[in-house]
Amino acid sequence: MPEGVESQTGYCRFCGQGGVVHTMMGWGRDEVNEAVTCRCQCEEAKKYAESKERVQKAKNRIEELFSSTAEKPIDQSVVNIMFRAVDAIEEKAMKGITIDVGQGIKARVSKMAKESIKVERSEVQKKTYEE
Repeated sequence: MPEGVESQTGYCRFCGQGGVVHTMMGWGRDEVNEAVTCRCQCEEAKKYAESKERVQKAKNRIEELFSSTAEKPIDQSVVNIMFRAVDAIEEKAMKGITIDVGQGIKARVSKMAKESIKVERSEVQKKTYEE
């Protein structure tokens, strides 16, 4: 094993099954149990891991489309609202949210039929001429 890596035993939070994971030195009990839970093959753990992955993918897409690394970034406080919306959508507290950022930019986060989370950025460009 590489230096700084150790084997630790943890337990699935759903079924209690034990498992061994290779971690960096210093991981706490909760982190080890989380890693074991995400690898467990019980139905609850599979659903949990899928949900966690869905949320992470949506948040990564928000980062890509809206944060400081985006082509046209928006204010970080709005990005943070979108992150919280993803969590609320996954917890079934809401179906979606649309945010009008201004300057023709709208951000939309919503739950799709097959449980995926859709992140969308739309920009409307208007040109008006008066004579």
